[in-house]
Amino acid sequence: MPRSEEQNQELRDARKEQILQAALIVFARRGMVATKISDIAKEAGLSHGLVYHYFDSKDEIFSMLVKKAANSSIEIIQKAIEQMGTPLEKLKWMTEQILNNLIDTEHTFLFLIMIQASTSDAIPNEVKEFLTRDNALSPVEATLPMIVAGQEEGEIISANPVTLAVTYFAFIQGLAINKIQWPECPIPDANMLMKIFTKE
Repeated sequence: MPRSEEQNQELRDARKEQILQAALIVFARRGMVATKISDIAKEAGLSHGLVYHYFDSKDEIFSMLVKKAANSSIEIIQKAIEQMGTPLEKLKWMTEQILNNLIDTEHTFLFLIMIQASTSDAIPNEVKEFLTRDNALSPVEATLPMIVAGQEEGEIISANPVTLAVTYFAFIQGLAINKIQWPECPIPDANMLMKIFTKE
């Protein structure tokens, strides 16, 4: 019995996701420049030609992963903003979610993809345009309202809010890199990172 169009679409979606997951691993380990489509195909257990059936180039795959990583970061910050509680409590909730995600390899690799996208000159033009578009919102910018609100309420230290946000995400990125290089790397408790913000 032939597959229905819905079943065919599910198969296509599953195959694309399989390729994206393989590409995430390869990009994280080898970097954007050193990665070849053949590397992705091998990691996915698929033929070189089948990968090209779903994606035009490694640039397209990398771009999709950057968008996924960026949207995931902003989404968790937006969810934190919507939480009940004080700004500091919202930041703690966000920190707990992020640190829990670092235990998961996929999320850790997505952090690394974003670092590559933000620091490499060799990234695709589509990625550069996506990250620098007028309405682009970085994790630092998205977190600022919570920090400023916490300062106004007297529970977050009186320091430059941008500096606080940059320091916070530098910790997160550093942990993600360590987790990739050292899988047994201990992940700190959220309270440790909250000391960056907390007013004594």
